[in-house]
Amino acid sequence: MKNRVYLKIKKFIEKNNLIQYGDKIVTGVSGGADSVLLFIVLAELAAEYCLKICAVHINHGIRGEEALRDEQFTAGLVSKYGFDCRIFHKDIPALASRLKLTEEEAGRRYRYECFESVRKELDYDKIAVAHHKDDQAETVIFQLVRGSGIKGLGGMKPSNGNIIRPLLDIRRSEIEETLNIEGQVYCIDSTNADTGYARNRIRNDILPYIAENIQPAVIERLAATAAQLRDVYSYIGKQAAELYADIVKEEDGYCSASADLLAGEDKVMQREVLMYMAGYVAGRRKDITSRHIELLESLLDKHTGKRISLPYGMCAGMDYGRIWIKKADLDTSGQQGGHASVSTVEKIDIKVPGSIELEYNNREKHIILFKREHINLQKFSDIIGKNYCTKCFDYDKIKFMPQFRHPLSSDYMWLRTDGSRKKLSRILIDSKIPANERSRLWVLAERNHILWIPSMGRCSAYYYVTDGTKEVLYAKIIKEEEKN
Repeated sequence: MKNRVYLKIKKFIEKNNLIQYGDKIVTGVSGGADSVLLFIVLAELAAEYCLKICAVHINHGIRGEEALRDEQFTAGLVSKYGFDCRIFHKDIPALASRLKLTEEEAGRRYRYECFESVRKELDYDKIAVAHHKDDQAETVIFQLVRGSGIKGLGGMKPSNGNIIRPLLDIRRSEIEETLNIEGQVYCIDSTNADTGYARNRIRNDILPYIAENIQPAVIERLAATAAQLRDVYSYIGKQAAELYADIVKEEDGYCSASADLLAGEDKVMQREVLMYMAGYVAGRRKDITSRHIELLESLLDKHTGKRISLPYGMCAGMDYGRIWIKKADLDTSGQQGGHASVSTVEKIDIKVPGSIELEYNNREKHIILFKREHINLQKFSDIIGKNYCTKCFDYDKIKFMPQFRHPLSSDYMWLRTDGSRKKLSRILIDSKIPANERSRLWVLAERNHILWIPSMGRCSAYYYVTDGTKEVLYAKIIKEEEKN
């Protein structure tokens, strides 16, 4: 097969550097016209490029005998060309119900999981899929009505990571015409006419209407616009990535940025940085729409304590000049100043003498050494000169062995030696500790009485050393590199 369409596809592959000599490629083959042409093109290129090819077919458990027909057809076609074929079976309607997804989305996810599992198993380089120019036009309209922003309106890229799309510059009509000329049969999926699927409504109703009544070249125009928007987004994305690196702090499913710095940027940069932040926490950007970014933007004008919900179990808020996004389950109470329940608190018993390791202050690891000794007035007077790294406690006042843990709602500290006390939650609020960080602080506690907050250098007045103190508990902080 060396016809015009084949040469056009090959030129597109070369222009976008989609295939290199010696590549090992997993390709999806459904049996439909698009994937059949893609497979045949790759098979034709195999000798020239020294390619290894493995076809993957998925039976979605939807079309009964018709799906079995497609499976058998695909196995026969791949065998004819002498390549390996892997076949997977899955009840996609059941999967969609379980995951609360549409059958379209559940099927897409499962297909790519299969492609990737075979690629990893065989140690192959790339995954080739059969998206073409008509698919690109459908994607642009689909993303437009979803409010996906500039990136979404750019549609699909010729390559994205290890996924390549060699047919992206070819019309569906060209695919079918080429196969007919070559005498190559293919399967027709009856569900393509089912307007219960969103993409089918765009394909069968919306695009034909536009072509007939508004713009005959709608497919070409949408594909060209998508290409231009990808170039625009490439530039914006580079600028936003630099800004993101400068102002955003990332930490295990949580990120935050200075609201003042972000508000001072152009709206385009604001939105893109907020999208980057949401994408970092979620691990993906799909289903994060312009509406969600607008909600995040609204936080920039709000006071401390404002909260919003986002997809993928995320929440966002504003606290003391910083806008943040995190997984909602990182916060165990959802109340400002709230703390983890006893059942969820991690506890570390201290030993005297002994040492423990803690991570705090931007997750820097510290070692805290504990020892107990009879008071030495000269040594004590040297230590109490506001030495941040060593703390002293009246050991005789400690009735239960203290533990390091995270805060509880019932915790308190003595503010003065006269017995006046304050709830720990109020101390943290008054100290402007962001709500999302309060539940992750480490505190040294004797039951609900907090002796010490290492990251703040604050101790309870109850345990101060006095003239009547006989034994002192010393806690000395050193960095990990100092432990030897």
